[in-house]
Order: sequence, then C-alpha cells, then structure tokens
Amino acid sequence: LCDEQTQDMFDLELRTPAKYEGASIDTYKMGWNFGFIEYDDRDWRSQSLLRDSGYNDRGYDLDSTYGVIECVPKDGCDLSFNMTPGSPVESYTVKKNGIQLDDGQEVDGRYYGEVLMTPFGQNCSPPSKSLSGGAIAGIVIACLLSGAAVGAIGLAWYKRRQIQSSKEEGDEDPMRESLL
Repeated sequence: LCDEQTQDMFDLELRTPAKYEGASIDTYKMGWNFGFIEYDDRDWRSQSLLRDSGYNDRGYDLDSTYGVIECVPKDGCDLSFNMTPGSPVESYTVKKNGIQLDDGQEVDGRYYGEVLMTPFGQNCSPPSKSLSGGAIAGIVIACLLSGAAVGAIGLAWYKRRQIQSSKEEGDEDPMRESLL
C-alpha cells in the first residue's frame, strides 16, 4: 500500500460506544486529527494531514468501528495523532507500519484544552535552549569533582614543598645536626 522506502503507514482504528446521548454521534462532538505537533502558537487542528471533519462530515454510528490508513513521508517531522479527551470514543489504536504505538499523553491543546497526543513521527523540533535537570546535575557533579581534584593536587603540592623546604633547611643549618 505505502512505498516502504519513502513512506510510513499510519493506521487508525477507533470504536464508538454502544450507548450515547442520541442515535448517532455528531461530527462536532468528535475531535481528532493526524498532523503536526505544534511548537508555534498555531492551532493543532489547522496543521492536520487528516482530521475528523475531512474523514466523516455526517456523523458516527454507535457501536461501530472506523478506520483509516494514510501513507506519510518517512522523514515526517513531529507527526502525531491527537484527540480531545471529551470525544465519545470507546477505544482507539494508532499503528505505525503495523506496530501499535503507546497510548496518548495529555498535552496542552491551546484553544481546545487538553489533547490526547500519540507521537508518530520523529522529533524535528528546534532544540530547547534550556538545560534539562539531568544536564544541570551532571554539570554540578563535574564541577564538584573537578574542584576536589584541584584541591587534592594543591594539597599534595603544598605538602611536597613543605617537606623539601624542611630538608633544605636541615642541610644548611649545622647547629641543627648537633642538637639532634
């Protein structure tokens, strides 16, 4: 179906509940898309390759399974499947090249509140300018170890100088030998 060299296969399957408010589910109550993870101030729905209203603009039957398969470029950066938590879906699965991906994580969907996001593509976002907690801890530990090493070398040098100084003083003072 997809060109394995240049494309990944996105496979979505969602199941609607057997009981709901009406005989079917209106499309405006179902909020999902497959598209790009936002790292600008743009709306997550406007960056979609496929979304709820483009897939089905009439409504969803109760107790039914819906599926879609899309071929997307392998180098697709920051792709994800996103669903608003209030969407009347009993369950859904997202597969990439036949392998089921982890469940969605709640993230800020800007104008739509929390969004369940299942990452699909590789992360090509610009790198963060802030350091992670692990990086900061590593820097602190390296500084402490470096300081301890410099202190140990300085102490060894000081002791060595002290010993040399006392030996030199002992060689020059003839009275010292007679006192010992």
